[in-house]
Amino acid sequence: MERLFNDGWRFVKLPFGSTLDDAKAADWNPVELPHDWLIAQADDLYETGDGWYRRTFAVENPDDGLVRILRFDGVYMDCDVLVNEQIVATHRYGYTAFDVDLTPHLRSGGNSIMVHIRHQSPNSRWYSGAGIYRDVTLHTLPAR
Repeated sequence: MERLFNDGWRFVKLPFGSTLDDAKAADWNPVELPHDWLIAQADDLYETGDGWYRRTFAVENPDDGLVRILRFDGVYMDCDVLVNEQIVATHRYGYTAFDVDLTPHLRSGGNSIMVHIRHQSPNSRWYSGAGIYRDVTLHTLPAR
């Protein structure tokens, strides 16, 4: 089963080098994916900073024999994906899709997904944007 996972995300922009504790203490705003956080400040399209995205979702029985994989079609760039506040994947390149196997990190009930993006300028010859700029999809598959 494949489900678009673009809804329910929240976002906060913080200074470059921010930590999980900084993000947890911040004021988050709802956003719709795809999202480019650099474009919001048109007078500084090459701003260095950190973007944090957060979304929660429930899993009734994480030991049900299903594999849950989150597909990110585009995140620019240098990001960590955290599940329940633990880094479970790192993806440095901003132009390729990548998958994160959530299965071993999920717990019964509520689960938190966070994406920490580090945008350090200059990093491209042209405007690259910054953020989760393409769709996110949750794939639920039977275990092999």
